[in-house]
Amino acid sequence: MKIIHILFIAGALTLALLPVRAATPEPEPDALEMSIDDNLATPAVPNKARNYVRTAMDQLRRSLLKQGFDVVADRDGEVLEICVPCDRLFAANSTDLKTSGQQLLRPLGTLASDTRKYKIVIAVHADDTGDDQYADSITSARANAVDDYLWQLAGRRDTNTIPYGLGRDEPRVPNNSRHNREQNRRVEIYIVPDRGLLELAGVRRKQ
Repeated sequence: MKIIHILFIAGALTLALLPVRAATPEPEPDALEMSIDDNLATPAVPNKARNYVRTAMDQLRRSLLKQGFDVVADRDGEVLEICVPCDRLFAANSTDLKTSGQQLLRPLGTLASDTRKYKIVIAVHADDTGDDQYADSITSARANAVDDYLWQLAGRRDTNTIPYGLGRDEPRVPNNSRHNREQNRRVEIYIVPDRGLLELAGVRRKQ
């Protein structure tokens, strides 16, 4: 019994002397693998940073309005949504940006370059013309075309942009007229505050 007791104490001392390893922080999720809803909700803005972030995003909203964009605030003023009819960016059935479409998007190049402060989510929608496969294909190709153009505007450097082709599953209005179909064919560009803006608001990044 004494030998067993001594061995137990020795084992306990050995465990106590082992170096304590710091917990490894979980890696941040890859934005390209997240759903659009998750990307629009991430990162969450802490309470202490909300006033700063909302003020900054409202100033950006006013600037974009002056540049002619149709822009509204979402997520209680923390996220901006720009909506552009597809017909202003693409010819019918085309996935190549028009020259006029490139000029329209050009002011967004500065935001695309600021990869720390903003995340840009691109969502392209179709009307009900054609089947699901066609709608999925053309919206994905158009989303990638916008993504590629923003990459060019950013000097062909890495950008914090995430493209989604959402097909025809989320119409704004019923597809029962030519006018309504034009409204449903749209590009939505969301500007989401990212880590750099939160750090400016005094939020320290977790190590």
